[in-house]
Amino acid sequence: MDSIHITKNPIATSTITIQCSTCGQTFDASAINCIDTLIWPEGRQVLDEGTFFHYTCPHCQTMSDVSYSCRYIDTEQGISAVLIPGIDMQDSTTIIDQLNAKISGLLLDKMEHRITSNFYALAEQMRIHKYHLNDKAIQLLKPFIIGQMQSRGLEVWNGFFTGIEHPDSEEPQHHTVYISTSQDANVYTEDIFQFNIHLTNGEILPHGINKTAYHICTQILDGKGLKEDDGKFHFYDLSWAINFHNHLE
Repeated sequence: MDSIHITKNPIATSTITIQCSTCGQTFDASAINCIDTLIWPEGRQVLDEGTFFHYTCPHCQTMSDVSYSCRYIDTEQGISAVLIPGIDMQDSTTIIDQLNAKISGLLLDKMEHRITSNFYALAEQMRIHKYHLNDKAIQLLKPFIIGQMQSRGLEVWNGFFTGIEHPDSEEPQHHTVYISTSQDANVYTEDIFQFNIHLTNGEILPHGINKTAYHICTQILDGKGLKEDDGKFHFYDLSWAINFHNHLE
């Protein structure tokens, strides 16, 4: 008997109505509700590019970023993340408790579960796990970078991890923060953890920080008993990182 092949769309989508912030007209658009890389491996690239939350108004051609609830599941990289637009530290505790209580039976084994507040943070979770990094340590790197930029008079909204670069020289790299624990260490040859820093005026500036800084952050987490994950949903963002640094003894 010949085999039967059933083709189906692996992407869970819905239709949303968007009101253009420029002309005020509304239009319908397709929204991706879930990216499950087990059935849609290309979802990683789609999430990395971020184009699926950019919408162009058909009336005036203005492009806008639109946030909506969705989920990213990647069993290979060990991450299950949900996007709840606009969630912040003040209301996250109640929402996280409710989420963990409602879906306790649906938590995936050997996975980290995260809540994010925007598409940049959702894509960041994908990149963090692609490099097999500790996402709490990545968040703790941001205040070092942003503090240095604010000292130069820049007004920063947020920052998001984009990847790791390997220096091709022993000279300091432009727009990079270096932290060292030894005077003899050549930190300029270390891997650089790269971030896109978003200013309040909409400008995006690439900035980096060296690998030693990351190791310091993982050691701090380990000392606080926070390095390991408990398998439940958690929300770690820039506000969490600033608060964590402020309460270090």
